[in-house]
Parts: sequence; structure tokens; C-alpha cells
Amino acid sequence: MVQVPDEKIIYSNSAFMNFFEGIDEGASIEKLFALVHPEDVEYIRSSYQTIQDSPEAGCFEFRVILSQKTYFLRIDLAFDKTLPDKKLVIGYIEDRTIENKHGDYLQEFANKKNATLSILSHDLAGPLGVIQMMSDMLLSRRSEVDDAKMIKMLDLISKSAKKGISMIQDMIRKEFLESIGVEMVKRRVNLIEKINQLLEEYKQGELMVNVSFSLEASLDEVFVEIDESKFIQIINNLVSNSLKFTPDGGTITIGVVAGGETVTISVGDTGIGIPKQFHAQLFEKFNPAGRTGLKGEPSVGLGMSVIKTIVDWHSGKIWFETEVGIGTTFFIEIKKSK
Repeated sequence: MVQVPDEKIIYSNSAFMNFFEGIDEGASIEKLFALVHPEDVEYIRSSYQTIQDSPEAGCFEFRVILSQKTYFLRIDLAFDKTLPDKKLVIGYIEDRTIENKHGDYLQEFANKKNATLSILSHDLAGPLGVIQMMSDMLLSRRSEVDDAKMIKMLDLISKSAKKGISMIQDMIRKEFLESIGVEMVKRRVNLIEKINQLLEEYKQGELMVNVSFSLEASLDEVFVEIDESKFIQIINNLVSNSLKFTPDGGTITIGVVAGGETVTISVGDTGIGIPKQFHAQLFEKFNPAGRTGLKGEPSVGLGMSVIKTIVDWHSGKIWFETEVGIGTTFFIEIKKSK
């Protein structure tokens, strides 16, 4: 507990004192505040003020540096305003360092998996589509061929290709839809760092897909409060969508521009663009804009509607600019964190 306006810690248990060596009951809150990571100072002030102005308790995460090691802490705060001349800030601090690191590892592997799946679907669905098309074309002329064994083999090739394409489509749909089936948990992250991690996975597959990837950012660090798993899945699916409609030798660029209160993320390509008749219904479920990719990649059908849903959950906005034969850029605007 901290007494306001004296700003003194009036109670701390043994776990608190063991973690924050040298900070015990009676210590100034400024002594504790001096341990906060410099990048989180303004964020703490802003979050503290927001909770103070609210009738309910609140919580936020921040970093502290102890013995040159960074820890992630979560603090739950409530203000006791019942006393006539003084206020108490009642807080509970939890060390979230291990949980956050585990979450980062899981997200790193998820990025690798999603990027690999997108590249494989682009690299495999195309050849399978060509195999299916050619075998179906030959089967359509079966009356001209007097070879039952060959016709049976062509039929098997066609069915195998269809099955392969269907499996790829099912995997993409499952991975994408699973991202909205889990409760949303937001935390403060450096968006530039997270997008860079995803982009590195795609860059490793540049030679396979014959498309180059790049990141353009106005700053090295831009902090936002997001459900990292879901939001990065949005970026991944926009990149995957660009892959489908960008010809060999093209480029896909992710941009991040931070404004006063917001940050805008863009995913642009040098692809074939989106025909005008699909614009109005692009973010609707099972919209007619679902198209097969340039190399036969399947359309999931729910992609853009799910993306918009996740953006809405983050109280953000999404829109796009496109020109047939030139390319398409999607923009997402969300609130920036301190």
C-alpha cells in the first residue's frame, strides 16, 4: 500500500522486500519508481492516471531493471478514497517474466509455422493446380484414347491433385480460424520488433516464392497494447494474401508509421490489384471477392471478414487502396501506447 500524498510505502510483505532489495516499509515510492525501465516511465504515469480517474480497479504491465536484469511485472491497483484527508493506493505486484518469455517463444514458433505454411501453400498449390488442370484436360479427351490403364492413371492423378489442394486449403482455414477461437489477452509490446520477427521467417523463403519482403518503419520502437497472437496473425494473413496475387519478381512491403495517438500498419504489394466490383463487399463473410491465386492457391473465403473482426476487437480501423495491375495496400490503424 502507498499513502498519498506522502508517497510512502506503508506496508510490504517479505516477498516484496526480497524481490526489491533495500525497499521496505516507509521507503519513498520514488525509490521504487527509479527501478522502472526508462521506456515504460510515461506508460506507467498514463496508466496510473487512467486508473485513478476510474471508479474501478485496474492493472497494467511494466518492466523493472534489477541487477542489470529486466523483469516484467503486472500490477493491480485500487484507490481507497474513503478516508477524509488521505488516500491509499492498494496494489498487488506479480512477476510475469517467465510467463512473458514463454509467450514470446510460442509466438516465435507460431510465426515460423504460419510463414512456412503460407510459403508452402503458395509453392505447392500452384504446381498441384497445374497437374489437376492438365490431367482433367487429358481426361476430357478420353474418347480419343484406347488405353483403359492410362485413363485410370490420369483419373488418379487428377483426384490426388484435388486432394492435395483441398488439404492445403483446410490447413490454412484451420490455422486462421483458430486464432479467433481463444479469449483475447492484450499486453504492451514493441510492434516493430514483433513484425520484424515475422518478416524474418518470410525472408528465409524469398527464393522459394520469388518475391522480396521489406519493412519500412518511422521508428525503431512503437509500443501498442494488443493480443499479440491474434494481431500478428492479421499481418501474416495479409502477407499471405499478397503472396497469392503478386507475380514472380514482385515485392511485399510492411510499413509502420506512428502518429500522435495512433499507429498505422500497412501491407502493400506489387500484385494484380482487386477489381472494383469486389471493393464494397471485401470484408464480408463468404464475399464474392474470394479468388484463386495466380498459381492456383485456394481461397479460404472467410479471410478478410476475420481480419476485420480482429481489428474491431482492438478498436481499430482497416481499409485498402488498390489499382488493377499495380498492386494493393491494406492499412490498419490502432491506438498507440505510451
